[in-house]
Amino acid sequence: MKQKIVIGCTRAGLALKKELIKHLESKNFQVDDVGMKDDGVFVPYHRAAAAVAESIADKKYERGVIICGTGAGSVITAAKFKGVYPVHVFNTFTAAQAKAVNNCNVIVLGEWLTPPKHAIELVDTWLNTEFTAGVDDEWKKFLSNCYCEIGGIETENFK
Repeated sequence: MKQKIVIGCTRAGLALKKELIKHLESKNFQVDDVGMKDDGVFVPYHRAAAAVAESIADKKYERGVIICGTGAGSVITAAKFKGVYPVHVFNTFTAAQAKAVNNCNVIVLGEWLTPPKHAIELVDTWLNTEFTAGVDDEWKKFLSNCYCEIGGIETENFK
């Protein structure tokens, strides 16, 4: 069975999204695009980000990618959804740490800042990293506890 991933973008993101979809499909992912399309109606960054985040919050997907101009506004929007942990990644270290340390389930890229080959590296790094990868048992326990506590904070704040 193919792994599924959701992706969305605004106008600033269309070119990068095409490259990422092509790459992910070549890696046998089923990629569902919930953002703006080349020939479609304009979708503002916050609506594209919300569409991806809602799909993750509803547990239709385990991971998602959002692309806008810089990535900043999309992170802000996606973080408004319970169970969605977005990180704007800009190098392979942040991509790996976003998953290994924070169990990030959505990465955000800025098309104006991220060339396609680099974006592919970032996505691959993130997808190939597991939560608590590369840490000792004590640190794994610490990170797992942090993740659970964050869930508690989230439950309290999203009443």
